[in-house]
Amino acid sequence: MKRGFIHADLWRSEKDAFLVEDGLFQKIGTSDEIEAACGKEDEIIDLGNAFVVPGFIDSHMHLLNYGTYLSNIPLLDCRNKEEVLSRIKSGVKTAAKGEWIRARGFNEELFDHPEMITKADLDAISTDHPIAVTRACGHLMTANSAALQAAGIDETTEVEGGVIDYERGVLEEYAINLVTNSFPALTFERLKDIIQKGQKELNRYGITAIGSDDFISLSDDWETVLDTFQKLSYMEELTVRVNEQCEFPSLEEFAKFLDAGYTTDVGDDRFRIGPLKLIADGSLGARTAALKEPYADDPKEKGVLILDREGMMPWVKLAASYNMPTIVHAIGDRTVDEVLACMKETVLENNPLHAGLVHCQIMNREQIQAVCDMKLNAYFQSLFIDSDARILNERVGRQRAESSYPFRTLAEHVCASNGSDAPVEVPDVLKGIELAVTRRSLDGSACMNPEECMSVDQAIESYTVNGARAFGMEDRIGRIAPGCFADFAVIDQNLTRMDPEKIHTAKVIMTVMNGETVFE
Repeated sequence: MKRGFIHADLWRSEKDAFLVEDGLFQKIGTSDEIEAACGKEDEIIDLGNAFVVPGFIDSHMHLLNYGTYLSNIPLLDCRNKEEVLSRIKSGVKTAAKGEWIRARGFNEELFDHPEMITKADLDAISTDHPIAVTRACGHLMTANSAALQAAGIDETTEVEGGVIDYERGVLEEYAINLVTNSFPALTFERLKDIIQKGQKELNRYGITAIGSDDFISLSDDWETVLDTFQKLSYMEELTVRVNEQCEFPSLEEFAKFLDAGYTTDVGDDRFRIGPLKLIADGSLGARTAALKEPYADDPKEKGVLILDREGMMPWVKLAASYNMPTIVHAIGDRTVDEVLACMKETVLENNPLHAGLVHCQIMNREQIQAVCDMKLNAYFQSLFIDSDARILNERVGRQRAESSYPFRTLAEHVCASNGSDAPVEVPDVLKGIELAVTRRSLDGSACMNPEECMSVDQAIESYTVNGARAFGMEDRIGRIAPGCFADFAVIDQNLTRMDPEKIHTAKVIMTVMNGETVFE
């Protein structure tokens, strides 16, 4: 059966209708032409002049972590410590005896009175239930005594690439893995439920494709995660296309993956292997992003460098030998230096494998130029502007802030794709578009180097065309054109004609993936 969509306000098109069949866009034309191409048995949908864009592409997020966030105690909207603890108390009251209590999303920088959650706070709620509370950034966790005990952590425990403050129960970076590896074992049914919760929300925001880092999100058991995605894809139960950004607990496990025949582009159009993903430092909010000079608001702290050039090199070379690109989480300028040094030795001219940097936050002019010269992919998150604009100058100083988050410059010179890093942020694309355009927090209280403001069209490109390029799928997604997959979002207002500061108030009213309505 054909589906004809008429009376549409198509982004960057003078036509107002299109025909979908067999999961593909078959024809773009006028409403009269599309109606004429449909028979009695076909379906015609009148969109009432609503704005239609290609399905949004979130180029970097964590689907399993996002689905888990939705399944557990969400804290992203908490604005004080008391509210965080109250939600955890409520979770304990309804939990089975000894059940893990997991929560995520607090950001003490947004509290009325910034104050860290500690082991003592959680022990006061329960010492019978293991409680793990993860900061919004995902790079810091607070655990109670029961959780630390379950993870085998005591006063003497040390972790390479991580920090443990046992007295306060605060874990940073790789130390968090000790706790996550103590969570209940993964099963197909549990992972399926998590994935379905996450993708349902993504569809609600108009998202039809994602770059997702999942393999060791919930434990080191990457094989079960891979198997689950492949099964769901085969059963056509994925309502977002997943380009897996592959992270592994060790180089040996990565070699095992490659030896099994996996590398970039292996898979199908619903689930496919993307790049190798490395994490080289922490987050700005937790002050674990590695800086060249100390934090302006904490002169004793320069962050945590998890991987330097030498540490990255074996991973990057092994990946390249299997034609697999590497993308690296790099937030601090010291980390960016290490990544660039590694990439200069390993990336071929014009970057044909699409190696890149994830986040692109604290950067100086020379680093930005080097990224442009090497044509590295840039995976950025304009959604971070809402919270980070309020702390940037204070955290890194005005001089470093002036060249940070250079999203427009990158978009004009390299493949720069937008995303949410969910569950660090809610994957609200329309909010992300507004923030990319205004560079101003939604409450209007703070602005970030306005010379990097993108146009609305550039911002939409960062969530569509550029995401498709980053995945090497520009011939299949990111466009409304004959032969491309029929992935699109319908919005109640034309984003290019409205007040940029009100774009976040627009609504996605329909999402279609592979020609099938997945949200309405």
